[in-house]
Amino acid sequence: MARKANFDRDEKLMEAMALFWQKGYANTAISDLVDALNINRFSLYNAFGDKQQLYYEALDAYLNKISFPSLSELTKETSSMPDLESFLKRFAAIQRQNTSGCFMQNALVEHAGEDQHVLTKGNALFDQLLLVITHAILNAQQSNEIKSSLPAEDLARLILNHMQGMRVLGKSKRYDDLDTALNCLLTLLRS
Repeated sequence: MARKANFDRDEKLMEAMALFWQKGYANTAISDLVDALNINRFSLYNAFGDKQQLYYEALDAYLNKISFPSLSELTKETSSMPDLESFLKRFAAIQRQNTSGCFMQNALVEHAGEDQHVLTKGNALFDQLLLVITHAILNAQQSNEIKSSLPAEDLARLILNHMQGMRVLGKSKRYDDLDTALNCLLTLLRS
């Protein structure tokens, strides 16, 4: 019978997530995980399986504990332009604080569309972003906060694309470019 782990599995998962987020999958060795999580190899394998299984679980934790909860202001039934603007400004501010970028974006780039699990998780995030952004835009168009002849879905795709660029600009510390582009985007949405 397997012994009960003498550590908090969720806490160790979050530590593994932070390490993978910072270093990527390929640059994170098992010895790095053992050191960062402060557990032995046997305990690591017993609790999480292999490195790839732990990585996938870390991506799930990122989505469920960081990405999806950050969308809360856009999931309200009444979300509109002020909520979208607040979300995008907060999103831009995060790019200054977290120079590791987005764990999911990093995973998608690292695996270049070759890992179906990573691709599925990335698409789930993008689909959720498009859903809540489209909803806010539709509400904003109905209340004339956004006066665009473009469909809300198309504008949401533009914003999603812009957000991914913001991540890259943040990683390269081009904050003035990021701020200027965000201000231009918000002006274009309102005009």
